[in-house]
Amino acid sequence: MRANRWRMLVSSCLIVSVFGMFPDYISAGESLERTGIVLGGWAGYGLMDVNTDDSSGSSHGTFALGFKGGYAITTRLVTGLEFNGWTLEAYNTKDPSKGETVSNVSIFINYFPFQYLPMYLAGGGGQLSYTNNSPSVNGRDKGGSWFVGSGYEYKISNTLFLVPQIRYSRGNFTGGNFDVYEIALGMNWYSGSYE
Repeated sequence: MRANRWRMLVSSCLIVSVFGMFPDYISAGESLERTGIVLGGWAGYGLMDVNTDDSSGSSHGTFALGFKGGYAITTRLVTGLEFNGWTLEAYNTKDPSKGETVSNVSIFINYFPFQYLPMYLAGGGGQLSYTNNSPSVNGRDKGGSWFVGSGYEYKISNTLFLVPQIRYSRGNFTGGNFDVYEIALGMNWYSGSYE
């Protein structure tokens, strides 16, 4: 119950802060142009629920990390490939029974619905890999995953942007499933000019 309240509070605060910036960008009347190749990455925090055949379900606060590469097909549509994941238990070189992660390889689409506002809606899907080094469980599994989210590009230079983002991800693998609410901060770089 406490985790659900925390998720709602984090999501609400981020949404309110993003929507609070709309009037400044809209009144500026600057058209935003995205072109070329995009490279990016992010790090953040996720609230993850994992259910496996070997456990009845557990909630974790987890470190989130991701990298992406793609292309701006139009000024409002960016697509590409991303690699991301969450650490549930850190690996330990001195104890090979430690370590639990979920990772994804996904195709993503970012859609910018407003001409004068650098907010985007994101979605995608792909393949997940679940790894658990504990000797008491079946440690490696694969399956499918999908995500939806939103982000906001703060201009640092004509090609570099600071990007706060939120997302919800869900996946199923042979021995279970997961879902995660994530808040993260990242960077996007475009090879073309952004004016």
